[in-house]
Order: sequence, then C-alpha cells, then structure tokens
Amino acid sequence: MHGDGHDGPDQHILGGGAWQRLLVLAAVVTAVSLGAGLGARALDLAWQSVLFLALLAAQLGAVLGLRTRLFTRKNPFLPLSVLASALLAVAALCVPFLSSVLETEPLGWAGVWIALAGTPAAFLAARLVRTAFRGTNPAGAPEAPELP
Repeated sequence: MHGDGHDGPDQHILGGGAWQRLLVLAAVVTAVSLGAGLGARALDLAWQSVLFLALLAAQLGAVLGLRTRLFTRKNPFLPLSVLASALLAVAALCVPFLSSVLETEPLGWAGVWIALAGTPAAFLAARLVRTAFRGTNPAGAPEAPELP
C-alpha cells in the first residue's frame, strides 16, 4: 500500500472491503433472480427462461450501479458491452438455434417484466455498497474516495 488509499501491487484483490461488497451484491442478485423465477413458476410461465433473463438483468444492473458515472468518455465501451449483453440475451430467448441449444423459450411481456423487475434493486444495491464497506489502509488513515 502507498498510504494514499489506492490499491498497490501488494493489495489483495478482495481487500479494502471488496469481499463484503461482493457478498452483498451476490445476495441481492441471487434473491432477485430466484424471486423472479419463483414468481414466473407460480404464474405457470417459462420460469427457467425468466430466471435466465433475471440473472443477467440483475448482474447488468449491478455492473451499471458500481460505476461512478454511467456514461463517460473515459469508458465508452461499458454501455456498449451492457447493450451487447442484453442483445445476446434476447437472441438466446428468440433465435431458434440458440434457444434450442440453451433450452430457453421466448417470453411474453409478463415474463419479461417479471425478469426485469429486479434490475433497479440490483442497481440501487450496487450504488449503496460502493461506499458502504470502506476499510482503512494499514497506516490507519481512511481510504481516499474513488475517482470518477
């Protein structure tokens, strides 16, 4: 560590509160996805496909929530990669070859809404945990805030 709050080459990848953030986000993504799958199953919808889409949507919501700024010139590929992931998910549900390989089924609007309902929760959870588990560096000084 360098004493400036930034991770140095000797900093563990899950240091500085990262493992706590990861645990919370994993719990939120899991709860949202399972809730969507169970809701779809109770409504006699294609619950495996809803679960697939809900898991992806919650993960993408968390990814966007972890960013300080969603749209910036510093990382123009983040929105593009999120869009590409969403398009690939649609392809996995709607393209016959992919849906047969992945054993997914096209979803009606009810299934899509159930799957996407948890995305804001994952986004907000990521926003909250970005700063919730700040540690201290070895010198005991608080860590510096994240740069945009």
